[in-house]
Amino acid sequence: MSKFKIPSTVLAAAVASVASVSAASADEPIKIGIDAAYKPYAYVEASGELAGFEIDLIEAVCAEIKAQCELSNVPWDGIFTALETGTIDMIGTTVTKSPARLEKYDASRTIYRVGYGFLVPEGSDTAAGLDALKGQPIGTIVGTQAYYDYIFAVLGADTDIRGYDTADAAVLDLDAGRIAAFMSDNLQLEQQYVASGDYKLAAEATFDPQYTGEGRAWIFRKGSDELVGRIDAGLVAVTEAGIVDELGLKYFNTELETE
Repeated sequence: MSKFKIPSTVLAAAVASVASVSAASADEPIKIGIDAAYKPYAYVEASGELAGFEIDLIEAVCAEIKAQCELSNVPWDGIFTALETGTIDMIGTTVTKSPARLEKYDASRTIYRVGYGFLVPEGSDTAAGLDALKGQPIGTIVGTQAYYDYIFAVLGADTDIRGYDTADAAVLDLDAGRIAAFMSDNLQLEQQYVASGDYKLAAEATFDPQYTGEGRAWIFRKGSDELVGRIDAGLVAVTEAGIVDELGLKYFNTELETE
């Protein structure tokens, strides 16, 4: 079980006090922000502890490099602001290594790769595949540009995309018929929703790198070479030790495709 608990300080207070934007040195705690609203990636247990794939992986890497890591639950819509102001040193939510992100931020080595899919109710007619979704309102996670770009590319530039803070909020609207599908990564869709028997994918998930990028990674401020190097060394060690595969099986019932 994870040792991380949600700090009592909320994000608003944290962002209000602008910290130094220098990367954490070897003897300083590494401040990591993660959005714990995406089970099984990261979520909050009834006990108040943070749990999930990303939490366990962060814990393993921090132990490997013998670093003190301070983990905070930071909502997605404020996580990049928290990074840029120095409130956190690293985004522990694994995100797509898109060209736009890599221009603005430093990134760790690729941790794993995912596909993109569209979730629909189990009773939906999917014979026409994605064509059946054209002209329909589509939900996705707000602010995730790679998702928006993919939806526009496959469904059309005039697609009505509706952004949600969490997957559960989007699925509530899917159940109510307010959106025709919810687009996200295949691991979350398959393990959190398809596995329930109430939903399915409208078509096979795509792993085309023109949409999914270079895979998922952790994000840092530009100029964080030393910190990225330390984290990458830990990632290499835990990957070679089979820990990433173990966590993939634990949380997604599959071994993850890694770098």
